[in-house]
Amino acid sequence: MNEVDKILGLAPDHPATQSKDTFSSLKSRITTLNTRSWENRLQWLEVSRWLENFDGRSGHAADTEKLHALFLLSQFMYYGSREVRVLLRSLYREMILVPFVQRARTALAGSREVAEISPELKKQLSETRILGIGNPSESGPHLLYFFRQENSLSKDRFMNATDIIKATKADDGSFARTIRSPEVTDYFFIDDVCGSGDTAKKFSRNVLEEIAAMAAPKTVNFHYYSIFGTKAGMKKIRDNTIFGANAAAIYELDETFASLSINSRFLKNHPDDIDPNTVRDVALFYGELLWPGAAGGYDDNQLILGFGHNTPDNTLPIFWGHPEHYATVPWNPAFQRHLKYGY
Repeated sequence: MNEVDKILGLAPDHPATQSKDTFSSLKSRITTLNTRSWENRLQWLEVSRWLENFDGRSGHAADTEKLHALFLLSQFMYYGSREVRVLLRSLYREMILVPFVQRARTALAGSREVAEISPELKKQLSETRILGIGNPSESGPHLLYFFRQENSLSKDRFMNATDIIKATKADDGSFARTIRSPEVTDYFFIDDVCGSGDTAKKFSRNVLEEIAAMAAPKTVNFHYYSIFGTKAGMKKIRDNTIFGANAAAIYELDETFASLSINSRFLKNHPDDIDPNTVRDVALFYGELLWPGAAGGYDDNQLILGFGHNTPDNTLPIFWGHPEHYATVPWNPAFQRHLKYGY
């Protein structure tokens, strides 16, 4: 600051004043997000309780921790039931309906006649089934109710993965395992988010490879479609599962969606008193307390993503951590994560 600045009163704001202004601006942004996008899931009272978790243990001043945590919260990507329903309509149209229209046209030697295509399309779609990845109580199968409603589909198009195979008892007391619906040509597995790809990989190995072998010599196609998927996770599925090329996400998240990474899109633009390194320090220090060994979330995906029905464990633990999960310290979460395992 030069003498002219002093005389004219143009001295820059004191850092404490800047931080106060930034805090106020972030509070306003979060309040607006809560009203317009977050379905009023996070009132300012809940935000304040969440901020109380940051008490200076990371080595930074408590107020500094709170400011940087608030900045990260202001970047949170939340998708409520309305947004999820829209995305599920898009998923069905782009990943199931359009390809099957092309398949129906191919079966009709390239016909463009709607009167010919419609019955063929209906027949081919009737030979498909739509399922969720994992246990029927988990988030993948949970989406199927919305999926059926938004796309006006018959209940007959849906089934649980456990229903694909049936066991028939023979007279000698032995059991024979066969495919319950041999007319099915394609199984579509729907998910909300693919982070590491591990769930789909295990499911492919433990369940689907056996089904494919049982169906031989007939070819059965397995598809994995997710609303969101990390680039690395989707590659793992394509390269290491029976889904192969039949795996895709509406939104494939590249490495810039890893919120604490060097290339993080969330840390590119920030107020002058927000330091990306401090954001990383705070998030990873408390993340380690909340989930030892996985401070950046499962597989270190570092997502800042959540849904109205749940928050994935690929998201930073500082948002959803709780002693009922992995936390070794008391913690008030900002967004709830429902237990996958319980009593």
